[in-house]
Amino acid sequence: MPTKIGIITTGQSPRNEYVSFHTNALTAMGLEVEVTEKACLDGLTRAQIAEHEISPADGLGIGCYVHNTTPDDRRMGAGWEEIFVAQDWYLERAQAAIDAHVANGAEIILMCCAEMYPEGALSSPVPLLLPYQLMFDLVRRQAEARGGLKLALLLPTEWHIDQDRATWSSQPWMENVESHFGIGIATGEALDQLAPEGPFDLALIWGYGDGLAPHDPEDLLADISARLGCPVVTPNVLNVFNARMLTSPAWPERIHVRH
Repeated sequence: MPTKIGIITTGQSPRNEYVSFHTNALTAMGLEVEVTEKACLDGLTRAQIAEHEISPADGLGIGCYVHNTTPDDRRMGAGWEEIFVAQDWYLERAQAAIDAHVANGAEIILMCCAEMYPEGALSSPVPLLLPYQLMFDLVRRQAEARGGLKLALLLPTEWHIDQDRATWSSQPWMENVESHFGIGIATGEALDQLAPEGPFDLALIWGYGDGLAPHDPEDLLADISARLGCPVVTPNVLNVFNARMLTSPAWPERIHVRH
């Protein structure tokens, strides 16, 4: 029987690239899976969603893609638009998506969003992976081991910049992290801003799925790694590796041993 994996996307479905990525990546790790998407804003009209759109100056928000008849989106193509909605309202929708996955028998749930959430905002009786926690843990451990870390953070849009600066100064251990921000992943602007400030110890893509969208550059991550001269970690990769460790059967490690 395949392991039932639930993914939650922030806007509207279908996000076929997310279903494909998570299915194929986990299959490559030796797991038979059935990946199901729940999108937080499904079932709402564009007018209903518009009631909850905010500007960054209005408070905490979440970036998401919704259906619309606006000109083709640079990353997603025709019929899509990227917007910013109030985080408190979005979290209610996200919890409902978690509950729906649980009711449908999901054995583990992956949130497809890099944003930091308030502590205890979401709950689940099955394993729930929140990428910001995974990225925090990675950076904290490396900063502790090295006695400090020079970190490049690549952001999709300028919407999040004040919010993200606050996020990356929110924990006491972040005093040991020298954070540098670049805005505009798909356009290459973030890379142009960050490259002169390198070299870095580590780079994080602070946006879920950048590099996976239909019109993202094929060599996006390779270019970032080459120009910044350091490893590049994405939230989606952290999600699938941690998901594999939290599912059964265990990864058959012995097949990699040669006596």
